[in-house]
Amino acid sequence: MEKFKAAMLLGSVGDALGYRNLCRENSASGSIQEELQKVGGLDHLVLSPEKWPVSDNTIMHMATAEALTTGSGFGAATKAMCIGMRYWKPERLETLVEVSVECGRMTHNHPTGFLGSLCTALFASYAVQGKPLVQWGRDMLRAIPLAEDYCKRTIRHMAEYQEHWFYFEAKWQFYLEERKISDDSENKAQFPDNYGDAEERDKVSL
Repeated sequence: MEKFKAAMLLGSVGDALGYRNLCRENSASGSIQEELQKVGGLDHLVLSPEKWPVSDNTIMHMATAEALTTGSGFGAATKAMCIGMRYWKPERLETLVEVSVECGRMTHNHPTGFLGSLCTALFASYAVQGKPLVQWGRDMLRAIPLAEDYCKRTIRHMAEYQEHWFYFEAKWQFYLEERKISDDSENKAQFPDNYGDAEERDKVSL
């Protein structure tokens, strides 16, 4: 339970930091970090609810968590961390896949959207399980076929998704290979020398 509470709380704090009462929404991480350094860093911030409210994403995430625990439905959810915490046990993987895909499709009816929902839910479940971080990406890719099978059974226009579905998997495979952790025998991620430069990372992700 302590891990669950910490995940919900820290996720909300991170959202408030990045959102900053609408001022920073959709900003690049480099500009956010630069502004943060100007005020003395995280240690000098006081997050008052009036000046640092959470965004609609956290509100929807909280609503999703409440719905999962009370059984009253999902609502319009865009965040999926709580799905991974609800169905964190390995034997609930199939349910995690189905729920996260459907929650993602409510607002993001595109593979890179709802597969992102699945990714978040899986990573949350791996964290609760205590699985080593270096394994997360590999195990997530192994779960993708479950999502594909589910979508083929339930989505009539699945054929339209195939091209973008491949893009999501290919991007993740590229990332794992770039970090030298795509193989089960590789257990230490490799990062470029300038990886600490947030602006350089932003360029790569665009």
